[in-house]
Amino acid sequence: MKSLKIAVLIDELVPGSAPKVVGQTVKGLNKLGHQCEALVYIDNDKADDKICKCHLEGIKIRYLLGKRPWWDFKFPGFAFFSLHHLLGFFLISSLPEYDIVIANTITSIFAAWGLKLFKKIPYIFYIHCDPNIWLLDKLAIKFANASIVSGKLHKQRFAKIENKNLQMLVLGCFPTEEFISYDKREKAVIIFDRWDIGNNPGKFLAELISLDKRDYKIKIGGIWHPVELKFEFMERVANTSLHNKIEFLGALDEDGIKKECSKVVLHYHHNQEAFGMSTLEAAACGCCIIIPDGSGVADLFSCIHDSSYLNMKNVAQYFGKMNWEIAKQYTWDNYAKNLERIIQCAI
Repeated sequence: MKSLKIAVLIDELVPGSAPKVVGQTVKGLNKLGHQCEALVYIDNDKADDKICKCHLEGIKIRYLLGKRPWWDFKFPGFAFFSLHHLLGFFLISSLPEYDIVIANTITSIFAAWGLKLFKKIPYIFYIHCDPNIWLLDKLAIKFANASIVSGKLHKQRFAKIENKNLQMLVLGCFPTEEFISYDKREKAVIIFDRWDIGNNPGKFLAELISLDKRDYKIKIGGIWHPVELKFEFMERVANTSLHNKIEFLGALDEDGIKKECSKVVLHYHHNQEAFGMSTLEAAACGCCIIIPDGSGVADLFSCIHDSSYLNMKNVAQYFGKMNWEIAKQYTWDNYAKNLERIIQCAI
């Protein structure tokens, strides 16, 4: 495949999966001989954050707007949809002539539309969330040269909106070099995510208490935004069996994820979502996993729906090692190669 000039488009780089997906996509495509850069609406000063930096370091980032403008506002009823997203349609005049754009998130699609209309640059719509604003979803897929989802359930959901060139691609991970025996692990469960108002561990407090009753240690990692949510959660558990039994790990970079997930037997994820990055990362360290059916990552692994199985160490280790073997197939290098094939068919 000839060398292409590619932009990976997103609205913001906030700690979590966004910098990981963008950074590893750019690095992977560059490694394959392309000229790839990140195209970001807003510079929110997070690119140098420790968690983001390990993925974004060394890649070129081009900002459409720079710092968030003073006149910007969020539309009522939406968590992230703001005026600056709409203006992306008109902010593309100074951009290079890319061969193709990969638009991540529905809120970044306006710049992709502008590039296609005014500069005739094709785009791929990478769908990382459930169907949201029906008309935007339909138009985003309709005008895309290809669209990508990361799970069977979401492929079915979006096919009902628009079934034009809908591809499936699993994200990547960094598997451990060897499987750590369960004899060397704690009887503990790890949960890590980006915790915010819409995603708070207090929502699944009953499940945590159930795990505690089975004598599991509870480890919670991730960023809290705002930090007051952590203190609210601590107040909620103060009068439960979890009092003084939860270990807060803080934000986890890639080394931290490997270190902590290699110590425990179980990863628990509470939300059904388009993919489930943290679950893939835990599986890549040999963890058993509990995750709702329907999440994209659930297509890959044998999920345990009853934690009592984990009381049988041989059974638990069987599931954990099987997950590790499967996760080794989904490295970021393999992800980039599969993405390159989709790009080649889309141009």
